[in-house]
Amino acid sequence: MMSQSHRKGRNDATRVSAHVWESSPLTGKQLNAIASLVKMTSERLVPTHIASEEEGRDRQVGKATYDSEILDVHSAHQFHQWYTDIEARRKVEADERFRCHLDALDQYIKMCDVLLESADRSQEAFISLKDNYKSIVGRRQALRDECSQLASEKKRLLQFVQVLNEKLEHFEELEKIVHSFPGGLSKVDKDGFIPMLKRLDDCSSFIDAHPQYTAYSTYSVKCSQLRSRALSGVRSHVFATLRTAVNLVRQHRVEEKSSTDNSGSPSEGLITPVFYVKFRSAISSLRPLMVEIDSRARLGGVTANKKEYAQVMSDCRTTYCEQRTALVLDFVKLRISNYSTEVSLHAFIRASCSYFLQVCRAERELFEGAFPLESSDVVPTLWTLMEPIGAALHDAIRPRYIALNDVYILAELVDLLVEEIMEEQLGKHGETGDVMRPFVQALLGDIRERLVFRAQSFIKEEVENYRPSDADLDYPGKLEHTSTAAVQEDINATGTNVLPEDYADQSLQPIAGHSKSGRSHQSWYPPLQSTLSCLAALYRSLDSRTFSGLAQEAVQICSASILAASRTIMSRTSSFDGRLFAIKHLLILREQISPFESDLAAHSVPTRELDFSHLRGQMRRMLAGELSLFSTSPDANALIVLAAKGAPRLVESTVDSQRELERHLKVVCEAYIMAVTRQIVEPMLGFITKVTALRVSGTLAADSPVSSAAFAAPQRLAEVVTQVNDSLDTHLPTCVEKMSLYLTGSATREIIFNPIRSNIAEAHSQIATLLEREYQPEDLKQVPLCSPAVLSEMMSKVSSKF
Repeated sequence: MMSQSHRKGRNDATRVSAHVWESSPLTGKQLNAIASLVKMTSERLVPTHIASEEEGRDRQVGKATYDSEILDVHSAHQFHQWYTDIEARRKVEADERFRCHLDALDQYIKMCDVLLESADRSQEAFISLKDNYKSIVGRRQALRDECSQLASEKKRLLQFVQVLNEKLEHFEELEKIVHSFPGGLSKVDKDGFIPMLKRLDDCSSFIDAHPQYTAYSTYSVKCSQLRSRALSGVRSHVFATLRTAVNLVRQHRVEEKSSTDNSGSPSEGLITPVFYVKFRSAISSLRPLMVEIDSRARLGGVTANKKEYAQVMSDCRTTYCEQRTALVLDFVKLRISNYSTEVSLHAFIRASCSYFLQVCRAERELFEGAFPLESSDVVPTLWTLMEPIGAALHDAIRPRYIALNDVYILAELVDLLVEEIMEEQLGKHGETGDVMRPFVQALLGDIRERLVFRAQSFIKEEVENYRPSDADLDYPGKLEHTSTAAVQEDINATGTNVLPEDYADQSLQPIAGHSKSGRSHQSWYPPLQSTLSCLAALYRSLDSRTFSGLAQEAVQICSASILAASRTIMSRTSSFDGRLFAIKHLLILREQISPFESDLAAHSVPTRELDFSHLRGQMRRMLAGELSLFSTSPDANALIVLAAKGAPRLVESTVDSQRELERHLKVVCEAYIMAVTRQIVEPMLGFITKVTALRVSGTLAADSPVSSAAFAAPQRLAEVVTQVNDSLDTHLPTCVEKMSLYLTGSATREIIFNPIRSNIAEAHSQIATLLEREYQPEDLKQVPLCSPAVLSEMMSKVSSKF
């Protein structure tokens, strides 16, 4: 049916195309194509089997033709009949091949129709198979979705069941704990206590995390009660264990005392097993429980639980410290008292701190045998235990250093604590040394306070209130005696290396000694010796701020004492000796405090004073009548004005003793330079002053020379110059020798002598200028004034003695 419809469609298409072909005019190009096709198809290409058949037929036809050709033709009718037969046979022969080919094509068409029918049936079967496949795929996806839904539902239900079982498990476990608490598991020393405590915390954490449950409050209270009962049992168990250990140690001590003939102090060999080994074995069972409690105190999930466990841990540690302190404190006090009566204070402190460190190390090891101990908890935890022992040691040391009045011994104690104990002993023991460090720092602070107090008293007694004797103020005799002794000692001692005596190159050195430095110290003023020795002792013993305050005060007091002694020497001996005394000792003081100059500059001492200077104006107004006590005007009433504007002002300033020392030294040096200058060239200075006054007063005519005045006659000027020359020959070398006696530093003498040289040269220059301007040439011969070259040579000879 389908093949017939296809053939019908093809025939219709062929007819339509033929009709279109016949009705459409052909172009020249199409006609040429047709001619080419005709030419190409004139020779037919026939298959081999058809070609063989045609050749057979041709031979037969030829034979027949030949046979027919041999027929006799006698008439035109026969000829036409023969010719017609020949034409008919030829037409038949000509069409035979096409009919055979047409039959073959019909067979092919039938075969194609059969194939098309088979293809149509296959296509219909394939379409049906495709529809069935789509249906199967849809049903399979639906089945898969249903299976997945069922699996997820099953999984959800299983999870729900599991979650429900987990939640119910906590409540069931809590009920088990409640029922088991009155039994054997309530005992802390049983093996099941720690697992029971873990389960209880898990139940409590779960209940606290779900406050929306109906029975939350009931079970929360029940968990708190059970935990409180458990932790109370822990406290009781720890206390009972510690009491048992203490009683065991005390019992052994009683037995050992009786075995040592009531000596009252067991030997050192018996102390370790009694106080530590037996005690450790008695409390070793506490460590697993304490480790669990400490871990829950540090890693607990609920803050309330952490606080409760931390409190229990703190109570247990406190109980341990109390019991342990009560056990060992008496023995430690006995050992400390034995140390204190047998050795000096330095050795006592050294031995006591070493013993304290040993006890601290042993107590830490013993503590870690029962309690876990983190690095951050070592100092606060063990200090609670070691504080009573440290207090006992401090109480034994305190009376001995309080009785000390010597500043130098107290400074040695500070050095001992800082360098030997804190840096060496405590630094080697790490965290155990850190436990002892607060005690040493407290002891060091007390000794430093005592040192500061005694240093202030020492400065007040030995410097500020010092009463010098005649020997202390015997200058320059004291220096001459020291210089003579030094020369004699240098002559007697040969081959000895002696340090140069230059104060500008000296630092803080010992006061006593057999070197030149030691001999120079003997010539110092005693308050200066006391000040420098005290500061040398304090420099390494106090912090920079405290030391700078004391140093500022000491330098001020020492400077004032030196200046007071200088004034006394000026009144007793001479002004030159007094000023040189002050210069010498102020220079020594300045150079000797140079090592801690930075500390003095960085920590200046602030002072506060009340300033009433602004009241002067108000008092003047009151005395002038501008302000009255009975005035009704606020601006004119004296009481109101004084109350409003008369409050004193607070003035803050800083005390810089080094600057004050420099100022005092500058003033004394300038005074000495002027005194020497006046002694040498005083006549010249007086003459120049008179000449200046004469010119200023106008009593002398402008065109008259100064030499016309009686005091300025050439003879009088010659006398003045002669006096100055005599002073240069006598007084100047004496001043230089005395300066060399007081000031041993050549650079210092040169600094002071240079202004004196300049002043003398300036005085001679002014006289020379005056001679050239005011006197006749013949008068110059009468005046024996030194020329600048001669004067310079004279000054060089004098300065060469330095």
